Amino acid sequence: MQREINSLSQESWDLVVVGGGIYGAAALWEASRRGLRAVLLEADDFGGATSANSLKVIHGGFRYLQSMDLARVRLSAAELVGLMLIAPHLVSPLPCLVPTKGLGKQGRPAFAVALAIYNYLTGHAKLRGKLLSKAETTARFSLCPPPGFSGGVLWHDGLVHDSERLTLGYVLGAGEHGGQAANYVRATGLIEEKGRAAGVKAVDQLSGQEFEVRGKVVLITAGPWAMEMAGRADQPLALASALNLVVRRCWSESAVGLRSLTSRADDPVCGGRRFMFMVPWHGHTILGTAYRLWPNQALPAGPSRQEMLALLDEFNAACPELELTPGDISHCHWGRVPLEHPGKSPVGGGLASKRRLLERPGLVVVSGAKYTTARAVASEAVARSCAQLGQEAPELPLEPVWGGEERQAELPAELSPAAAHLKAQYGSRAAEVAAMAGGDPALLEPLAPDTQVLGCEVVQAVEAEMAQHLADVSLRRTVLGKMGRPSDQALAAAVKIMADRLGWDIARQEAEMAQALGPYEILEGLA
Repeated sequence: MQREINSLSQESWDLVVVGGGIYGAAALWEASRRGLRAVLLEADDFGGATSANSLKVIHGGFRYLQSMDLARVRLSAAELVGLMLIAPHLVSPLPCLVPTKGLGKQGRPAFAVALAIYNYLTGHAKLRGKLLSKAETTARFSLCPPPGFSGGVLWHDGLVHDSERLTLGYVLGAGEHGGQAANYVRATGLIEEKGRAAGVKAVDQLSGQEFEVRGKVVLITAGPWAMEMAGRADQPLALASALNLVVRRCWSESAVGLRSLTSRADDPVCGGRRFMFMVPWHGHTILGTAYRLWPNQALPAGPSRQEMLALLDEFNAACPELELTPGDISHCHWGRVPLEHPGKSPVGGGLASKRRLLERPGLVVVSGAKYTTARAVASEAVARSCAQLGQEAPELPLEPVWGGEERQAELPAELSPAAAHLKAQYGSRAAEVAAMAGGDPALLEPLAPDTQVLGCEVVQAVEAEMAQHLADVSLRRTVLGKMGRPSDQALAAAVKIMADRLGWDIARQEAEMAQALGPYEILEGLA
């Protein structure tokens, strides 16, 4: 897929999607599958803001059974099963373990009922859950469960191998249906004609060129910036910041849930005593999630060291045997998410569990906090857009995203050591990525001894996935920098490949290296 800026203003679109996180990417895919002439504009890079802060878990809805919200369980379970079908290389079953205790909501009898309902609603053999004995619980989690535990409950959610590649899978899949997308294009305001939205004013962040992108309907999926973009700055979304930590150790093949010991006063977003999870991921563990009220969008877009250490302390308090130290932290994921009560001070209000969808002539605005149900919400928003266009929007059967097709990737024999890595990242399109080497054997080798990322992946990112910066490659196109700071050797190799194709001089290469290392500066001195 190419970044074709000139065509954005030269054509009239059925649908202009503003915001290229998981919601916008899924909306472009759903619109393109329905035959709409759709375009997606993203001010930064695809999946680079709130969507990047994912615990890497697709929730099947098991925890919603505590409030007996069966509709949400059913929707979440359906989306989990659907994602395993359309992106099998990226989404796989994840065993989740929580210790049982007493006879109340955390007791074995309550969980037995919940499991029976969950197993029925998911209807998928690989997602079935069960109760575990004390011995089985201890065996699955190498550390001692909390005092007084009676055993455990095991159910299955989904683990996302690479959430940014899932976002790209929607974008690239939309391109094969005629959709178009451009990153680093900021929508600066709506075009209004005869009382309805008629497109957006935009600027290319790379060249400074200003232009208009006209469309019959504008769909805003801009997360924390949605209401401002829609001209409703007087009704801002109530927001929380969300923080997850990546640590270098791994204790279990299952995601393990621990109950935080925080009080309601210390945790106004979730009301205290929330479940925290330890999620195994690429030989590391993601610890999350910590939330705090976000009073001002002008505040620095990132966590503080104090917040990171506070989350580490929460896990140590819940399970002292972890013995986590600041030096264990290799990376952090951070983003802003909407709260349950927009426009109010939501102390104890909790995260927005359902989508918020607003409409006026020519405009649809959607926001939500759930990565799991993003596709379903996007489908609904596209249906609303079709209604404004006077078109029917039948619910289409799911089809694979880019890379999720059933065909097997045929890779060259010399790639056997890297075949598993390429297939995990690109699924059925792994051979296409390998072909990006163009006969250069050096591009079929890892960038450095300490990474699995191949040179051909960098070429793929630049020539077929609109990567404009080294950080786009290290954080969103490949796994180079997703678990922690990449080595200087790996970054130097990647920037050289990009420079050869994008014409970067030495000064630009050095600037790109510095920018790519920026997200890890907060970790300096923590050890």
